[in-house]
Amino acid sequence: MVIMRKRKITKKPSFQALNFDDLKWCIDNDFQVYLVPLDSNGKGGYKIAVRRGGITTGGRDEAIINGSRVISNVTLSDLTFKNHMEAHNQLNYVYKHLRDKYGV
Repeated sequence: MVIMRKRKITKKPSFQALNFDDLKWCIDNDFQVYLVPLDSNGKGGYKIAVRRGGITTGGRDEAIINGSRVISNVTLSDLTFKNHMEAHNQLNYVYKHLRDKYGV
């Protein structure tokens, strides 16, 4: 009699591991990247927002820091994602794109 063992099937994780080098670069260079729900309960989808100067201003549009006015700019993604996991999986791409475009 041969006993057959069931193979353990591992599922692919539903999230993408963050690249911390690109994330750290974005933080050090004052880029705030976050998800924006399109309606109050999140059923309308999500967009990715990038705020340049957002860490210095504390997420506000403008702030007075050491007597000078600092303005931050927000850009929303063109794509609309169905849920927050789909949008979250694209954050690595956004961090890498920002580093490639504005990095040295």
